[in-house]
Amino acid sequence: MEISFPFAGLHEGMAAERQPPVTSPFLMNVRPFDVDEERGRGGQRPGVDKAYTTRIGGDYPVLFIGSIVTTYIQPE
Repeated sequence: MEISFPFAGLHEGMAAERQPPVTSPFLMNVRPFDVDEERGRGGQRPGVDKAYTTRIGGDYPVLFIGSIVTTYIQPE
């Protein structure tokens, strides 16, 4: 039995037994083309990079983030 990668993508409109050719009713974190080798073969979607590398808590975990709003009135 040959199973091919679902290059036509996700199709949720029918029962799994009646799917159009090369589609799948369930796809998560996959992409059909390898960008490094520029060919269709299916593969895992790349991970997400961290937005910031600075650790705000040092060696300790951050347990609470809050805000304090103050108003300062300068005496005349």
